[in-house]
Amino acid sequence: MLKKLETFEPGPGLAYVLVMSAAFLWGMSIVIGRGVHEEIPPIGLSFWRWGLGALFLLPFVLMEVIAKAPLILRHLKLIVFMGAIQVGSSTLLFVAVNFTTAINASVINASQPALTAVAAWLLVKDKINTVQGLGILVGFIGIVTIVFRADLSILVGLELNGGDGLAVSAIIGWAVYSVLLRRIPKELGVTTTLFLILFTGSVTVLPFYIWESLTIRAVPFTVDTLIVFLVLGLVVSVASIYVWNAGIRSIGPNKASIFLNLIPVSAALLAIIFLGEQLFAFHIIGGVLVAMGISLVITRGVPKAEK
Repeated sequence: MLKKLETFEPGPGLAYVLVMSAAFLWGMSIVIGRGVHEEIPPIGLSFWRWGLGALFLLPFVLMEVIAKAPLILRHLKLIVFMGAIQVGSSTLLFVAVNFTTAINASVINASQPALTAVAAWLLVKDKINTVQGLGILVGFIGIVTIVFRADLSILVGLELNGGDGLAVSAIIGWAVYSVLLRRIPKELGVTTTLFLILFTGSVTVLPFYIWESLTIRAVPFTVDTLIVFLVLGLVVSVASIYVWNAGIRSIGPNKASIFLNLIPVSAALLAIIFLGEQLFAFHIIGGVLVAMGISLVITRGVPKAEK
């Protein structure tokens, strides 16, 4: 079973379903985080989220890690860097929403597909054709429609602050992560790669978690917080990063990144269902635009040679 998970590389059709699932799970994590941010400090939430994910995977991949130790050591710098930007970016975003508005953070998050495409162009020379660029733009307009409630006065009155800078850093980190993931050798295996990224990322965040606990406030260890950590650590972190990594291996970061526009869409849907928030016309308009953008990227933006 583990060998199948290690070598799993889906076809394009399944890959699109997987990256959509990852976006849905990340949207779910926003809804969960919204309900616990006053009880659990952000760095502690991030550390236990990713740390428990790594701990869960350890028994399944330990023998693989030992067997592949020479390969891991040859690529250790890249692995540590990938773990740091994945977990570090998540931590930055948790911290950012303590200083900036949800509207600002959502708009910044919507820029990630464009940033990923630019990062892919700069780092690995991936080309962006006209239709792909149009799809990214249409998807971005859809997100802006949702977060600004189709009200230009909100956009005109937007003010930026230090929290926005942290959010921008987080989005850039995720863009770089998506692009550089393909540089990790496939021989390492999807599950082993996932464990190493979660483990090294958690170790990177650990000093900041200790600082937060000593100087600001500690994580309250209760039954409720344990449930939150288990859901975020196992269901959201492990499952979402696994299927996201597998999807990127198949379709690449440019095509996968457009599905990140589904994060605020799925978060809004879950908030309506579980938090009692209302559905408005701008949700529908924005969702349609996001769907159009995704369609352009995956059906019209693929050169014939890639089909």
